[in-house]
Amino acid sequence: MNSTSLNLFKTVAETGSISAAARSLHCVSSNVTTRLKQLEASLDVSLFVREKNRLYITPEGELLLRYANKILALLEEAELSMLGTKVAGPLRIGAMETTAAVRLPSILADFHREMPSIELNLKTSPTEALVQHILNNELEIAFVADHQGLHMENSPLQSHVLCQETLVLVTAAEHQNVITGADLQVTRPLVFVKGCNYRSRLGEWLRLQGVDYADPLEFGSFQAILGCVSAGMGIALLPESVVRQYENNFPIRSHTITPQIGNVNTMMIWLKSREVSRVLNHFVSFITRA
Repeated sequence: MNSTSLNLFKTVAETGSISAAARSLHCVSSNVTTRLKQLEASLDVSLFVREKNRLYITPEGELLLRYANKILALLEEAELSMLGTKVAGPLRIGAMETTAAVRLPSILADFHREMPSIELNLKTSPTEALVQHILNNELEIAFVADHQGLHMENSPLQSHVLCQETLVLVTAAEHQNVITGADLQVTRPLVFVKGCNYRSRLGEWLRLQGVDYADPLEFGSFQAILGCVSAGMGIALLPESVVRQYENNFPIRSHTITPQIGNVNTMMIWLKSREVSRVLNHFVSFITRA
């Protein structure tokens, strides 16, 4: 048993299948199966119960997973401690504006304290533009809204979930409670520029509700959107985390919508084909261990 076998076991446990683990580890499924069987044989225990196309972890597997998480975290911490003072250079980061405002400040501050020699450059753009910046090698890493393209088997992007956002419909404070589209008193969408995942989701919700709506008004910042929503100009779809942080600054009201549209993961993405620099590797490791 070594760190490589523990990492393989941990990946299988987290993904729940051999094929998914193989994709994550960038190897073939037969490799994963063989090494997992070797680990089970060396420990003389069954780590998983196999049912159809799914693996279910056993009590022995749960115990080993707890140790594996601790051991791998300690190894990573030791490596970062040894290398940390030697790593320097710029890191170009992209993020949606809402993520940059609410999720990233504490992350970037903590990372800067740990790695002060790495120069952080942050660019905000909608999801589609950020993906293109990554593909064009204009950014090393970006935080985007989850979408189907990230999960295609031939996707050139590597991804990791940062957090799940709950999107809420935002209206002026005096607006009545919104349960369905029929409850809307104003229907003009106030949105970010095209390419914004939240904009697309708002349009999808309005169409599913059978709401006829006017052409969207585009804004460059969520503060401008909230200000105009509070003035009764229209409606918006924004992360609840943003609304909660700024609701004391704007007279607004939030309303829940269907989870299929309202729940969305914020993903960290970078190029699979890129030779990962030590700067990028440290940043990814910092995020994934947090």
